Amino acid sequence: MQLSIVKIFGTIKSLLTFTLLLVVLLVATILSEYASFYKLENLQKQRELATAVYNLDRKDLDLSNIQYRGSNTMLKHEGEALSGFYDYDYINKYSKEHNYQNNITKLQYAINDFNTAAGDWFTQEQIDEKELQTRKEQFTKTYEALITQINVITSHNSTFEKRRFIIQMALGIALMLLILYSSFWVSRRLNLIQSDINSLHTLDQDETAGFSTAEADTISKHMGRTTKAPVTQNPAYLDMVTGISNYKGFVHDYSDKKRQKAGNYTAICIFSIDKLDELEMQYSQDFSETILKKVSFMLSLYRQHNDIIGRIDHNQFSILLSRQDKTSAINDCELIRKSIEETPFKTADGKNLTVTISGGFVQKMSTQSLDEVVTKANKVLSMSIQHGGNRIAQLRDKNAVLK
Repeated sequence: MQLSIVKIFGTIKSLLTFTLLLVVLLVATILSEYASFYKLENLQKQRELATAVYNLDRKDLDLSNIQYRGSNTMLKHEGEALSGFYDYDYINKYSKEHNYQNNITKLQYAINDFNTAAGDWFTQEQIDEKELQTRKEQFTKTYEALITQINVITSHNSTFEKRRFIIQMALGIALMLLILYSSFWVSRRLNLIQSDINSLHTLDQDETAGFSTAEADTISKHMGRTTKAPVTQNPAYLDMVTGISNYKGFVHDYSDKKRQKAGNYTAICIFSIDKLDELEMQYSQDFSETILKKVSFMLSLYRQHNDIIGRIDHNQFSILLSRQDKTSAINDCELIRKSIEETPFKTADGKNLTVTISGGFVQKMSTQSLDEVVTKANKVLSMSIQHGGNRIAQLRDKNAVLK
C-alpha cells in the first residue's frame, strides 16, 4: 500500500504541534516553580520580620517604635507581594485542595492582627501592669498565629512542589517518548520520500520501478518517465540506443504535427554532448550509452505536447519547440543544458563525472523547410562548441552570437 505525502506531512505537522504543546506546558510548570521559589523566599522574609518585631525590647520605646513601624510596613508589603506570585502558580491556581488564595487571605489577616497587637504592645501610653500583660499575651498570640499561618503555607507549598514534580516528570517523559517516536517515524517517512524523489531524478530508472508514495507514482506516470516510444511506433523511426525518434522519425513526427497553433513561436535547438569522442575512448560502451540515454530522457522530460524530439545523428539531439514566445523557448533549452550539467554520472570506479552539452538555437520560420533550419542550427551549434561548449548559441538579428 502506497503512502500519501500529504498525510505524512499532515502527521508531521500534528507531531510538531503536540510537541510544542508539551513544551509550553513544561515551560509553564517551570515558570510556576520559579514563582514558588520566590514564594518561599517571601515567606522566610516575613518570618524574619515578624520575629525581629517580636524580639524588640520595650526599654527604649522611641527606638522600638521606629523599628517595629518600619518592619511592620515591610511585613504588610511582603504579604501583598505574596499574593501576586499566586498568578504564576499555574499548577495549583485552580486546585481546590489547600486553597492557596484562601491561605493568603488568612495570612494577610494574621499580619494585620500582628501589626495591631505590636502597636498596642509598643505604645507609649501610661498603662497598668495588668493591661500591659494582656497586651503582651495578645502580641504573643498574634505572633504565633502569624508564624503558624506561614508554616501552613510553607507546608502546603511542599505538597504543591511534589505535585509539580510529578507533572514535570510526566511531561518530560511524554516529550522524550514523542521526540524519539517522531525522530524514527519522521526519519523513515522522509527517507521514503527522498528515495522516491531520487527515483524520479534518476534519469535511467526503469519505468516499472515501484514508489512508496502515491504522489511520486502519479508524477512518474504524468511525466511519462520512460524515453521509449510506444511499441506501436514503426521501429524504423526509432533510435535503438535511446528509444526516441531517429532522424527519419523526427522528420515523420514533424510532418504529422505541422498544424500547430497559429502565432506560436517555433524554434529548433540541436544539442551535442561535449567531448563525447573522448568519453567513448576513455570509458566503456555501456557508460557512453548511459550518457546518451540520459540526454534523450532530459529532452523528453521538457517536451511539451507539440514538441518533437529525436536523436538525429550519433552526437546530435534535436528538439523542435512550440512556445508562446522566444524567451520561453530559449529558457527551456537552458533548463535542459543545466539539468544535464547538474546530473551526476557515476563511472565504473565509483567516481562522479560531470557531463555537459552545447546547443545551437534558431527560429523556424513558416516558409523554411525542416532541413534548412536543421542545417542552420548545426552551424550555430558549431559556434557554441568553438567557444568552449556548455552553452546555448543562437541567431539574433541575422548574426550568430552567443547567449
